[in-house]
Amino acid sequence: MSKPAPQRDGLTVVIPAHNAADALDKVLPAWGNVLHNLNRPAELIVVNDGSTDGTAAVLQKRASTPHLRVLAHDTHKGFGACLRTALAEAAHPLFLYAGINYPYTPTDVRPMLERIELRDEVFGKQPDLISGARAGQPRPFLASVPGTAWQYFWRVFAGLPTTDPMPWYGWGEWWRRKRAGWVYGVPLADVNSAFKLYRTAFLKRFPIQSDGDFVHTELVAKATFLTSIMDEVPHSFSQDISQQTA
Repeated sequence: MSKPAPQRDGLTVVIPAHNAADALDKVLPAWGNVLHNLNRPAELIVVNDGSTDGTAAVLQKRASTPHLRVLAHDTHKGFGACLRTALAEAAHPLFLYAGINYPYTPTDVRPMLERIELRDEVFGKQPDLISGARAGQPRPFLASVPGTAWQYFWRVFAGLPTTDPMPWYGWGEWWRRKRAGWVYGVPLADVNSAFKLYRTAFLKRFPIQSDGDFVHTELVAKATFLTSIMDEVPHSFSQDISQQTA
C-alpha cells in the first residue's frame, strides 16, 4: 500500500496592478496554469490599485482563471499598500508577491518553493524569506575595476579567495543596495526584487509601513533584524511573463 503524498503548504500569490491591463491579460492565464500544476492549495490575488485604464475589464474577462480573487482600491495607493490589503485576506501559509512588470516567468516560483521548505542544519529552522534575483547586466568599467582590485588586494595580503561579483542592475540599484546594506545590514544582492516569497505568519508579526516600492527593502530589513533565515534564488530573465506556463 503506497503512502499518501505529504501535505504541502498552500500558496497565496499576490499581484499589485495599477493601469496594467495588457500585462494582466497575458500573465493571468500563465499563473492559473502554474498554480493548477503545483499540487498544493493555492490562490491568486490581484489587487487593482485604483486603475483608470482597462484593468477592471481585463479582470472581469479573466474571472474564470483558476484560483483568482480580485481586491480593489478606490485610488492608487502603492505597492506596499497593496500587500497590506492582500495580507489581510491571504488564506495560505506561504505568501508570494510578483510585480506585474517585473522580468520573471511564473514557473520561477518552483525553485523558491523548494528552497523555503528546506530546514537549516544548524538552526533547525526553515527560511522566512526567499527572494528572487534578476539576471545581471554587463558591468561598466568604472564599477568593475575598483571591486576587482579590492579582491586581489585581499587575495595577495590575506589569502582570501576571489568571488564572483554581485549582479549589476545599474547605478541606481547599486546605490540602493549599498544604502540598504549600510543602514539595515541587508545581505541580498537584489534587495529591490519585486518577486519574493515569505511565510505568511512571519509577515503578520509586524505592520507593513511602506505604501510604495520601499516595501521591498522594509520587509527584508525587518527579516534581517529578526535574524530570519533567508536566501536568494536566481530566476530566468524574461520580459514576456506569459511564455512559461508548465
